[in-house]
Amino acid sequence: MRILRQMATLCVPLVACAGQSRNAPATTIRVLVVTATQGFRHGEAITVSTERLKEAESTAGMRFDFTEDPTALNAQNLANYDVLFVNNATLRIAVDNRADSAATAAARWPKGGVAQPITREQQQAIASFVRDGRGLVAIHSAVDALYGSAEYREMVGGGLFQHHPYTREARVNIEDRSNAAVAHLGPNVVFREEIYYLDVNPRATSHVLASLDLASVGDTTKTDHPLAFIRRYGKGRVFVNVLGHFGDTWRRQDYFDSVLQGIRIAAGRVPADFSVSAR
Repeated sequence: MRILRQMATLCVPLVACAGQSRNAPATTIRVLVVTATQGFRHGEAITVSTERLKEAESTAGMRFDFTEDPTALNAQNLANYDVLFVNNATLRIAVDNRADSAATAAARWPKGGVAQPITREQQQAIASFVRDGRGLVAIHSAVDALYGSAEYREMVGGGLFQHHPYTREARVNIEDRSNAAVAHLGPNVVFREEIYYLDVNPRATSHVLASLDLASVGDTTKTDHPLAFIRRYGKGRVFVNVLGHFGDTWRRQDYFDSVLQGIRIAAGRVPADFSVSAR
């Protein structure tokens, strides 16, 4: 399905036309869901999450537009939305000079490159969108994305994917049981998930909602691995949940409710404590 957007200047696959055929009340949270992949694709998770979000649209007070087109990430299009939802998207940035080995390594440019890397102008548009007061939601491999973009790294708390040592059942400790995104999960909850370890701990910049219980995966390193957290970026709000690898995770109502509440927090519709967590 291809629907015309932006006065015939951009045709975005799988994106419904904002403000035209799908007029929504002002109170509706307008969400652009990006699932484009330029690295590993979490196909099942993307399929199940898209289905669930579509089903929830009539009751959640949200309108979701979905795109697989990286060019949809531009200032003119983003202006139609309250929240940018990077859902298991593995986007890569454009490298101005691929002969610059340091820049190429920082961007983790895949072999052979990608067809539509995120340009510097697009990176700035995303940062401005959030910094000026909108929201960003980043789920699972959204932190395996945009390497080399200093703004994006800062937005998601400073850390990006380093490795995933565990794909198994793990206990997740809930650190802020007053937060709407995790309050329903109790003091801890078990997920069978691919657990990401990030290259920089986001705790120093973010308010941690949930973290990995090391004993549950046999990790004796005494390290710290936040799995869900929120933070401010300028006037905007960011919600990150590092879980979401499997379709079965998205089928869980407790996880899905957490994501919906995270969207509301990012949109500024649900209050949250954004103070930086101490440990």
